[in-house]
Amino acid sequence: MKRRDRILEFLLKPPIWVCIIVWTVGAVTLGGSIVLYYLGLGLKLWALSVHLSALVFFILSVYAVLTVIGLPKRAKNSARVQRFFDNYSVRAFAYAACSIVFNSCYVVFGIIIANLEQSVWLGVLVGYHVFLIIPRITVFYMKKRGDDKEIQNVRAYAYCGFALMLLAFAVVPVIRMVLDDQNSYNYFVSSIIYVMAISTYSFVKLGIALYNLKKVRKSDDMSLKAIKNVSFADALISIFALQAMMLKELNGTTNSSVMNPVTGGLVALFIFAMGLYMLIVGRKKLKSLPLEIVEQADGQEEQNDNSVREEE
Repeated sequence: MKRRDRILEFLLKPPIWVCIIVWTVGAVTLGGSIVLYYLGLGLKLWALSVHLSALVFFILSVYAVLTVIGLPKRAKNSARVQRFFDNYSVRAFAYAACSIVFNSCYVVFGIIIANLEQSVWLGVLVGYHVFLIIPRITVFYMKKRGDDKEIQNVRAYAYCGFALMLLAFAVVPVIRMVLDDQNSYNYFVSSIIYVMAISTYSFVKLGIALYNLKKVRKSDDMSLKAIKNVSFADALISIFALQAMMLKELNGTTNSSVMNPVTGGLVALFIFAMGLYMLIVGRKKLKSLPLEIVEQADGQEEQNDNSVREEE
């Protein structure tokens, strides 16, 4: 058996003593995290390592339970699971679906907290996340319409570009509140802990977005390119938010009056330009396709819509 296969076998079905160790450490770190908050020490910087350990071992503990009942090993032989690992496009759209779920949860959570805290800033961020959901939803919706995949992928690319243009406008209120020094982040944890967490998240997200852009550059699937362009736009906004937060929480107002409007303006302009480019390229691509194919696809879409109305 190859080394890789042995590692995979271990991950899918670890020995029971490994699971016991994971459960024990998970219980200890989770208990320690709760005790620190009970003692009023939970927001200390050094306590972050305990909280992170508790989170990691909680996830590992859940996975250990799944291995005991044999779920990962059975899932390995599933055709859908194998397709997920073998097909980059499937993985990309699965991650995009997870992003939609994450953004939707943020919207619900943000509405609740914004009302409790009476925070206009959180309300603006909720609006931004709503407009961040729209481009991804657009691509998924357009891919499911009609029978001609090429035409629908091109339309998904073009419509996603228009949605990105709307996203660029949705970022403007965020930038305006940053310039007015109305952005606040201290709701649950200290500023240093928040900055460390968000900076790690933002740079990892940017790195992944850049890697995916390079990977799909030569792809013929325009809907896949659209999804990755949305992820890149999201990463750019995260970098701007990180800069604004660091200047406010860690450096006072020094240089923020210059850096924030410049960075925010460039990010919004770039996203708008990228969306406009996608819209123009998508429209040109549609016009270059044979007219009878486009008309046939439109007829099929209309027929599908009528069928749905009749069922309703």
